Amino acid sequence: MEEKTSEKLVVKEHKTICVVTPELRSKINGFRHKLGVAKAGYPQIVNWNGSDMAQWDFFPNVPVTASKIYTGNEHYAYSHHQAICKFKEWYVASWSNGFRHEDHFGQEAHYSWSKDGIHWAPYRVLAASPADAVDGFGYVRNNAGLYADGNKLYAYVGVCRSNGNVGMGMNHMVSRGIWLDVYVTEDLQNWQHVERIADDIYLFEGPRLTKDGKLLCCGFDINDWSQGLVLIWEKSADPSSKPRMIKMPKSAEDLVVEQGTWYQRDDGAIFMYLREGKNLFTIALSLSYDGGETWSEPVRTDFPSTYARAHAGRLNDGRYYIIGNNYDHYVDRSHQLIALSDDGLQFDRMYTILNTPTTRRIDGYHKENGFHYPNSFADGDQLVMICSENKEDIVAAIVDTRNLI
Repeated sequence: MEEKTSEKLVVKEHKTICVVTPELRSKINGFRHKLGVAKAGYPQIVNWNGSDMAQWDFFPNVPVTASKIYTGNEHYAYSHHQAICKFKEWYVASWSNGFRHEDHFGQEAHYSWSKDGIHWAPYRVLAASPADAVDGFGYVRNNAGLYADGNKLYAYVGVCRSNGNVGMGMNHMVSRGIWLDVYVTEDLQNWQHVERIADDIYLFEGPRLTKDGKLLCCGFDINDWSQGLVLIWEKSADPSSKPRMIKMPKSAEDLVVEQGTWYQRDDGAIFMYLREGKNLFTIALSLSYDGGETWSEPVRTDFPSTYARAHAGRLNDGRYYIIGNNYDHYVDRSHQLIALSDDGLQFDRMYTILNTPTTRRIDGYHKENGFHYPNSFADGDQLVMICSENKEDIVAAIVDTRNLI
């Protein structure tokens, strides 16, 4: 047999930023192995603890106080894009509610509040959308985040006037662009509506304060998903005013960056983690050393993802965290995990927050089982988190951070 050498072979090299220690990487690989076997339907293997994921010894379950903020029903069966914050003495949650499918006509933003983070008021409408299309066009509104500043609460809502949704998802909307509105309240009852403070940005996380007092958040261009966009409000600026929009450099390796989330180290460096849209099973990272004015080229990291949004932040004891589906098993969102880092440079341990088996009650486009799109904040010794369950219910979870050793 004659051996032939092909001239069509192509060798590609790529950059990777290593933010996971080898020890944690080994545990992630073992977890992925077990999860793959369990999801494939293999019979129970005794020395693996089989399908009883609570007995797996990779990422211990941390004690959690969980509550249902909203339960999907025949009226609003799609629930997603959630956010949570502390406003005065209340915990406030907001989210997107659709009739059944993701980002379809009639989707609007709802909200609720609680004094203890456990018992929640019946939802109210934050930003309404007509149920039906008019002259071929209908409105889709998605909850884009919350920010509390003294006596005012700001709710950000993306608005799209669309003439169709060929695949029932945000990446399939046939639209005339998307813009960002703000709703402002002092009492959770009465809201002032400020229209169109930014155009073309798809946003999933509200602004947070940087060390120099600016407000900052990150989304992406709805017309070009490889273009990350950072919004900045100057120190003391009205959070409902028009922000400056800064374009991130594009990736030299054509990464599709979206849904940014961040923390800032004591040295001022901002670590912006970005969901990567090419199904590479990791998240990307861009850095800023000047308060968000300029950014490095987004580069893939070795931090795993199931092709899902994550949320990054900092605990009040100084540690850094990333909450999400922090493992590389495509579109599996059965586990909500929190990874921890002492220095913000490398993550070396991980815990399980939520992993109870779940099944949606009402089918809809892009309604996968599991726990989706976390948002969180530190409140004293507690970490308060929100996520959607099966993209149908909205769940809050409170963790005592002293249990995260």
